[in-house]
Amino acid sequence: MNKFSFLSPIGQVVKNLGRLVVFAYKSDKKLVIGFYGLSILGAFFPILSSYIYKLTIDSIIGSGGIAPTVPLVVIALLGGMYLSNLTWDFVMWGLKNTYFGNLFRNKIQNALSFTLFQKISSLDIAHLENPETNNLVTKTLDTFWRQSNFLQRLADLFNNVVSFAASLLILIPFGWFIPLLISLAALPKLYLRTKYGKIEWSIYDTATPEVKKLWYLRWLMANKNTVAEMHLSQSQKVFLDRFKSLQDHLYNVYKKPVANFIKFAYFPEILQIGVIFIFAYWRLPHVLSGEMSIGTFTFFISILDRVANSVSGMITDLGELYENNLYVDNYYKVINLTPVINEPVSPIAMKLKNQPPRVEFKDVSFAYPGSTNLVLKDTSFIIEPGENVALVGPNGAGKTTIVKLLCRFYDVTSGEIIFNDVNIKDISRRDLYQMLSTLFQEFTHYEFTPRDYILMGSEFHKGRFEEAVEASGAVGFIEKLPDKFDQQLGRQFEGGVELSIGEWQKLAIARAFYEGAPVLILDEPTSAIDAEAEYEIFNNLHKLYKTKTLIFVSHRFSTVRNADKILVVRGGEIIESGTHKALLAQKGVYARMFKLQAKGYVE
Repeated sequence: MNKFSFLSPIGQVVKNLGRLVVFAYKSDKKLVIGFYGLSILGAFFPILSSYIYKLTIDSIIGSGGIAPTVPLVVIALLGGMYLSNLTWDFVMWGLKNTYFGNLFRNKIQNALSFTLFQKISSLDIAHLENPETNNLVTKTLDTFWRQSNFLQRLADLFNNVVSFAASLLILIPFGWFIPLLISLAALPKLYLRTKYGKIEWSIYDTATPEVKKLWYLRWLMANKNTVAEMHLSQSQKVFLDRFKSLQDHLYNVYKKPVANFIKFAYFPEILQIGVIFIFAYWRLPHVLSGEMSIGTFTFFISILDRVANSVSGMITDLGELYENNLYVDNYYKVINLTPVINEPVSPIAMKLKNQPPRVEFKDVSFAYPGSTNLVLKDTSFIIEPGENVALVGPNGAGKTTIVKLLCRFYDVTSGEIIFNDVNIKDISRRDLYQMLSTLFQEFTHYEFTPRDYILMGSEFHKGRFEEAVEASGAVGFIEKLPDKFDQQLGRQFEGGVELSIGEWQKLAIARAFYEGAPVLILDEPTSAIDAEAEYEIFNNLHKLYKTKTLIFVSHRFSTVRNADKILVVRGGEIIESGTHKALLAQKGVYARMFKLQAKGYVE
């Protein structure tokens, strides 16, 4: 092991402090300068007050309390002391903590939050489907406040360091060894604080799976669908017992290090007070002999106390910095996550002019990261420009995986995916996603207005907008809403209206239609829509996408029978391919599945 390895935690703290201070300075340099500058300035006021108090006592005792000028001097000195205290309160609590502190915390948290979500929103799907990365993101979001607390603790450290340095210089004439011994007396407190921080972190870290389970149960028990099921199944007690069990477990985990810490918490304080008492007692004879004035003695005691408090404060600040640094590390681990899908160094531009490309899967095999099980095996097929292609097959056959690879959420394990003779890996994802419009079965219910939901930031084109809403079948229920296209959706916000699952799907389909990409990919998009509405939507799809490519996954054979090409997927392989009529004539897997479903409808 490297003999300097003990410096690595300090180096990591310094590194993260440097990162955050630079980040904060770039976000708002005036707030940073004001916040830290006032922290340093505030360190001098207590010393100044102590010195004025010394002058006050010496003036009173030195004059014997008889001279007529004594009241004026005392009043002036006391006035100066209280003015110093008043200024200190204003600087530290008014300006530093209330004004600069609150603005600093909010501004930096906003900037850090924006940067974090900017990163999370750009993560590859492979990252988000990875349990380790999910844990990392969860921990970062749950302890996000630590970043700004880290920077605020640095301000407190500046204050205590300056106070310590100034007090040390004042004490040197009384004996150079005095500040040294007081500092050494603080080492047990430093050790205890550091050890406590490490214990708290390790428990938080190892308890993450239980924390995630607790958050998941909280989410479940606040979800209306879960609550409805709990009422019907009378399972509230099961959920609540599990919730209480996790709460009790985490409480006991957190309680142990706190209980251990409190057993020893007062010993370092007693040691520091004892050292100050010894030095005070050592100087007392000098006061009695007249070598040291009472005012100087009180100043000496107050500075001893100031050194002890500064050292104690620095230890607390360093402990907090060390502890917070462990959490800040997670923030930068997320920020520094490297892409799983690499952008091409020299991307090949796709000059399609809104025309669909020719898509080819060429001997594609694929296994998800961390697994050797091939989900796709030597899969090959071609989708010609403007073709209407359906993917059918049992659950787990690999249909959705084909869609994910088409969207380049993952890279193939072997083989190639080719768009117009260009490997998908040589196309920038910006160009790729301009070619594709997608709608998955598990889509997000954005609680916006219908207008915002459909546009999603795109430029408004009235004719295209009306066509998309009409073709999706969404116009019927939107026109019945109180505020129509400007109606707040969902129950999260005041005045919101909840939609049925089918209505949400129609709205999502309208958005896909409005995007009007050369290739539209639909993965079970109409699963919650009745057969009549689905039939109408797909008829409209065929009209709108006459010159564009349509790729869709469906279990309903009534929707796939009109496809130009049907690909039957089973066990990660394309086992049949052709039109509905041709596949029925083959009397293979597709014909058998179709007849089984048709029989169910007849019966």
